[in-house]
Parts: sequence; structure tokens; C-alpha cells
Amino acid sequence: MVTGPSKHLTKPGIADYVIWFFLIFLCLSTLYPFLNVLFVSLANMKDIVEQGGMLIYPRSFHFDSYRYVIRFSGLMDAYGITIFITVVGTTINLVMTSLGAYVLSNRELPGRNFLMSIVLIAMLFNGGLIPTYLVVRSLHLVDTVWALMVPFAINTWLLILMRNFFQGIPASLRESARLDGCSELGILVRIMLPLSMPIVATLALFYGVAHWNEYINVIIYINDPKLSTLQLILRKMYTFSLEQLDGDSLPPPVETIRAATVMMSALPIIIVYPFLQKYFVQGVMVGSVKG
Repeated sequence: MVTGPSKHLTKPGIADYVIWFFLIFLCLSTLYPFLNVLFVSLANMKDIVEQGGMLIYPRSFHFDSYRYVIRFSGLMDAYGITIFITVVGTTINLVMTSLGAYVLSNRELPGRNFLMSIVLIAMLFNGGLIPTYLVVRSLHLVDTVWALMVPFAINTWLLILMRNFFQGIPASLRESARLDGCSELGILVRIMLPLSMPIVATLALFYGVAHWNEYINVIIYINDPKLSTLQLILRKMYTFSLEQLDGDSLPPPVETIRAATVMMSALPIIIVYPFLQKYFVQGVMVGSVKG
């Protein structure tokens, strides 16, 4: 007869309470900086001064900072450009990375080890800023949004991560599809990718966040102010936040404007992440141990 665990084995001990307390404290210490920025963005100057800039809870709700940020010249255009770069750039990344990972995951591919050596070298070393800029300029991509997407279509570490995940899928599925007359592209699209949604979501999150936070490459390759991305505009707002929108009104306190700019930048990613969290964790764990 099989019995369940006795009560003295399931009762939490002092060590369990210490671990729970530590984890709760760690969670709150990680979450509080974000909540503090949110509270500051909604506060007035009186609340900020009284609390020393560290708000434990929202004492008032004022949306003047958000109205100021939204009305800032060029912000909506920058949002549109950033969304375009994030969506199109992530799509290009996923397509190119999937194709490369599928090829490298084929253990019967001639020269596979040589190709993997090239990928590893590319991950450890790069051509440098000046050679990369010369390549982008020779392709006539300077001052175009494509300069922020095409030259960085594949991240070598994410390529290896996806390749490891593909190798964990039974090879018999590929062989069965080939016997049925399916092409290699058909195998990738109809079999491999549907079985690889965790790693696809993981890569989409990594690539999407990188495109959304694009800043350095914009400074290097973009000279046209009309092609400024969200991060560049928000940097200008953060630096020159004391400027007036017009001659009849003063801007809100600088601290609230800065907090509002951070929230405007981070909010879309915060909204998307919960929908990808399950696949993200699963993809990182499985893709990192399969090899």
C-alpha cells in the first residue's frame, strides 16, 4: 500500500520561510524601480519633493507629463518608424535565422563543421565599426531604415540557439517528409517551425527588443531627422525637457517628464512580454541544453 508523504515532511521549516522571504524581497527590489518611475510620472512636484524622489505609492494622479510627451514634435513619427523597424526587422531576422539554423542542424551536410567554425568566429570577432560602415555605405543603405535591419539580419548566438533546438527534433520526421516528396523548404515551414514555437518566440522577443531599443546604429547610419527612432527622440526629450511647447504654457516638472518618457518607451515591450513569457522560458531552457 502506497501512502502519501507524512505531515512532518510537507510542513514548511525555517529554511523554507527564509528562502520565501529572500525571493519576495528580491522580486520587490526588482519591481520597485519600475513602479517608482510609474509613480513619479503621475506625481506632481510637491509629492516628489516630499518623498525625495522615491515614491512608495502614488499620492496623486496627474497626466500632464504624458500629454507633454505625446505632443512633443516628431514623437508620433518616431513611433511609426520604430514600429516599422521592429516588425519588419524582426521578420527578416526570424526568416534568415531559421534558414541558417535549419541548414546547420542537418548532421549530414557536407562541410557542416567548417560552416559552424565560421559562425563561431563571427560570434567572437567582428569587422569593426569602420569596415561595417563602409559596407553599409557601399550598399547605399545610409540614411534608410534598411541600414538598421539588413546588416544585422542574423545574430550568431541566436542562430546557434535555434540550431540546437532544431537538432532536438527527431530526424525521423525529416526523413518521413522527404519520402513523401516534401522539399527542404517545405520541411522547414510545415514541420520544423510549427514544432519550434518556443524558440521562435524567444528569438522574436530578443530581436524585437533590440530593434525597439535601436539607438547607436541610428546615430551612426541615419542623418535624416525624419528617420529618427523613438529612442533618439526620447533622448532629446530627456535632455531638453525644460523647453516649452509653446509660449503660453510651461512644461510639467522635469522629473515627471523624464519618468513619462521612460514609460512611453518601455510600455509596448512590457505589454508584449507576458504573452511570450511561457515560450520564452521554455525556448531558452531547451535550446541551451540540446546539442
